[in-house]
Amino acid sequence: MKTGNQQLLYEPIRKWLQFHNIQSVITGAGGKRKNLVIPIGDLIPTKVYGVPDIIGIMGNKVVIVEVETKLDKIFEVIGKCMLWKIVATLVYVAYPLKKIDKIRLFERLGIGLLGVAKDEVKEIVKIIPEEPLNLHNILELHPLDYMKEMELARLVKNMIETTASEP
Repeated sequence: MKTGNQQLLYEPIRKWLQFHNIQSVITGAGGKRKNLVIPIGDLIPTKVYGVPDIIGIMGNKVVIVEVETKLDKIFEVIGKCMLWKIVATLVYVAYPLKKIDKIRLFERLGIGLLGVAKDEVKEIVKIIPEEPLNLHNILELHPLDYMKEMELARLVKNMIETTASEP
């Protein structure tokens, strides 16, 4: 269950993603949007679906951010991110800035790390390429399922369009 502290990080992250030309919606518990349920039953036998905290698109590439405030849940968060890397090109973990420093494991796994403090978001482990054409340089320990990503990108685009037309 997401805590109120985690929810405070959602909006600054969404704005940071927007600054980087990534359209996104808050999908985590307590978000103003409906949950986007991602079927993962064919990937992991213990769950039928997963719900990321924030999901976005950059072109046809999916971006997922898992938000956490407790460092003792780091292994659970890394596990979620590794699962998300199968369906998304860019995957981030976000923590309060005061609780984290550069975590070398994230670099090795190809997972980005965001530090959030009020309205400031700092990309501690960078994974957004300097040039959009260099997306193929993102570290992959296992292959990205492009068909799943394209299907998910279509769902996210529809969700963003629906959200934009709401008052």
